[in-house]
Amino acid sequence: MKLNNWITLIREELKEPLRVIVYDQSKVVTFFLEEVLETYQIELISVEKFSFAEDSLFQIAVLVVQGGEDFSFLLKKIKETYEEAKVCVILNFLKEEDIGRYFDLGVDEVVFKPFSLNELKARLSKLFKEYYLDKKIKRFLIEDPLTGVYNRRFFEEKIREEAYKALRQKYPLSLMMIDLDNFKWYNDYLGHKEGDALLKLVGETLLHSVRLGVDLVFRYGGDEFVVLLPYTTKEQAEQVAERIKKNWEVYNIPNVKLSIGIAQLQDKKNLEKSIEEVITKADALMYAEKKANKVSV
Repeated sequence: MKLNNWITLIREELKEPLRVIVYDQSKVVTFFLEEVLETYQIELISVEKFSFAEDSLFQIAVLVVQGGEDFSFLLKKIKETYEEAKVCVILNFLKEEDIGRYFDLGVDEVVFKPFSLNELKARLSKLFKEYYLDKKIKRFLIEDPLTGVYNRRFFEEKIREEAYKALRQKYPLSLMMIDLDNFKWYNDYLGHKEGDALLKLVGETLLHSVRLGVDLVFRYGGDEFVVLLPYTTKEQAEQVAERIKKNWEVYNIPNVKLSIGIAQLQDKKNLEKSIEEVITKADALMYAEKKANKVSV
């Protein structure tokens, strides 16, 4: 597949803006990159230094080595902060370099100057391809295939990570348990195809109701979902719950409501106990609301 095909897949399937970041003091390589990337409407960001903001998404980082620089720390930091990004190092053919050292540091591609535009396009195509395939494999492992939200296995991993950070850095973390009322009746009455479509609609509603790149939505199992809300108090989470319910009511599906239970993480001086309590509390509150919402159908 050509460069354009991989770019299209990243845009349309992964729904990511295309960005390449370049560190190039001479600006010569930057000029060549501009020539290639402008055709494909890929944003090129030229930097004097990396800020390492986790929300600054890019697919490829290009580092141009002038000679004598030690990029060990920079490469390590890029790989730690932007785990999925691909790194390309540009070296001068006339200067002796230990290429193996760069690959040991996590570099994905090495290009020697001088190079042609066609060679640069081919190398970029390879890196975009690897980025896309890595992302697809990762999504297969962590996403629920029906709804497109994260799966329970990933929730069990992520809740520990987020709870640990919240307790250590002392910021609020709220958890929302969500159940689809009367789903069994809906599924039995209209069939599994319609039931699956309904679950997809719940996933879409949740994703559109929370903060992209901050809050995390999971399918917990069956018709139950979980939302993790970092930097969010229980009171703030209740406002998010109201927004979710309003967005759901727009579809006006008879007898099918969302029951939501919310709990804020509390420090029990033990990570596992803190996690167990917040899940149990949110689950109990969800079932209490479910019982209150129950209608005969």
